[in-house]
Amino acid sequence: MRILVVGGTGFLGGAVARHAVAEGHQVTVMSRSGAGVAPGASTLIADRDTALADLGGRFDGVIDTCAYAPDMVDRLSQAVGEVSTYVMVSSISAYAALPEHGMDETAPIAKATAADLATAASVAPADRCNATAYGAAYGPLKAACEQRAGRWCQDAALIRLGLIVGPEDYTDRFTWWCRRIDQGGVIPVPLPEDRTVQIIDVRDAAAFLVHLAETGTGGTFNVTGRPMRLHQMLTSIADISPAATVLQPLPYSAFAAAEVAPWTDLPLVLGDWPDLAGMLSVSTDRAVAAGLQTRPLAETIADTLDWDRQQRDTPLAVGMTAAQEQAVKDAI
Repeated sequence: MRILVVGGTGFLGGAVARHAVAEGHQVTVMSRSGAGVAPGASTLIADRDTALADLGGRFDGVIDTCAYAPDMVDRLSQAVGEVSTYVMVSSISAYAALPEHGMDETAPIAKATAADLATAASVAPADRCNATAYGAAYGPLKAACEQRAGRWCQDAALIRLGLIVGPEDYTDRFTWWCRRIDQGGVIPVPLPEDRTVQIIDVRDAAAFLVHLAETGTGGTFNVTGRPMRLHQMLTSIADISPAATVLQPLPYSAFAAAEVAPWTDLPLVLGDWPDLAGMLSVSTDRAVAAGLQTRPLAETIADTLDWDRQQRDTPLAVGMTAAQEQAVKDAI
């Protein structure tokens, strides 16, 4: 196939481009700079936020990893024209709420307000492909992108993506736990022990997106891994790392008393947010039925550790400091 990968030099987009090339497709990566394009792929230097040249008839399918506002989908569709398949990466944040475990693609999605659209319009051009630049409008805008995608391609595949992890992960959330456990010592971890987490290796997500493009499969899919216990994930990291590490389960109140913020200071751990209680335990049955396959967690852990060990001098953007860890222990 002739596949256009938009955002094909990012964490997910790069993995998509590499996998599509490996599968023998004719891959073109749309990039603003042309740097970091996967070997074997062609480069289209362009900015989707400006007037795109006429690309009609050049591609059989599009995999779009960086649509953050509905006008971004519109400009792309106008330039590319008719395609057999459009795979658009949305987010589980597109849901209006996820209060329960096991929620599926039939759950209501958010509705973008005029204020959300105004937020999108106010984002600086350099930040238009930065998810964090949209703040609370991110989820509703993704939902609006889904609606525009359906207008462009009737059989569009809408990917409500969960947390992608693995080598080159720029969010640092999973990487922090791998690094911290690999450094050894006593690490406080929050109770209850049945707290869930849900992640997917970026390479598995990428393979599924390419599979959907290959098969022309449309529809809406939650794309992430099977839910697991947080302690299961952490124990798996500790089993693979050679470091002498002790995981010390402590009441969540101890973390709160030490002013350790969920999600940022305590990566992959949700706070007391009722509307998001099921965010890390959504149903993936529909994606699995369509061909989603996930590798063993141990492989993702080993590869992430190998990658991170080459950059231990680089501080991570999230995670507890040593002082915060001690404050949690002292709070008991």
